[in-house]
Amino acid sequence: MSFRALELSQRFAIKKELELMFVGQFDHNIDAKGRLTVPSNFREQAPEGLFVTKGFDSNLIAYPRAVYERMAENINELSVTDPESRALRRMFFSNTVELSYDSAGRILLPAFLREAAQITSGCKLFGNGDNVEIWAMEVWELEKQKNGGDDNSSRWAAYNISTRGR
Repeated sequence: MSFRALELSQRFAIKKELELMFVGQFDHNIDAKGRLTVPSNFREQAPEGLFVTKGFDSNLIAYPRAVYERMAENINELSVTDPESRALRRMFFSNTVELSYDSAGRILLPAFLREAAQITSGCKLFGNGDNVEIWAMEVWELEKQKNGGDDNSSRWAAYNISTRGR
């Protein structure tokens, strides 16, 4: 492969990765049956549905198939002899459900996931790059207060985030 062909293939891979980008935040209600409307731009990013699992912060995380499969592959490579690895595998796989959209663009969140994230009625959906976070409104408000609200510049300074690449 020529240098030019390699450069183009790398650019295409980066562009393809950037095409899958969940952004924005939305407020939605859960209906009495536990159904949540997924914003149309999120459904466009994951037209086949979502894999939803318990998050790490009293929330839920929804992954499109390709991202979930990549995560699952990484987790499956963890040692089964290490107790922490087994706990992560157990937590991740046993708390994941594959969900399809109904004709109204809703997913049915199982009761055990709603309970884990304390979602009873209103919730907030956040685009988070390659996934979507789902938070109970009340839990999100507490998290926001705990983490300093919207003034995070000093928190993120160590990450050296640049708009110009590396």
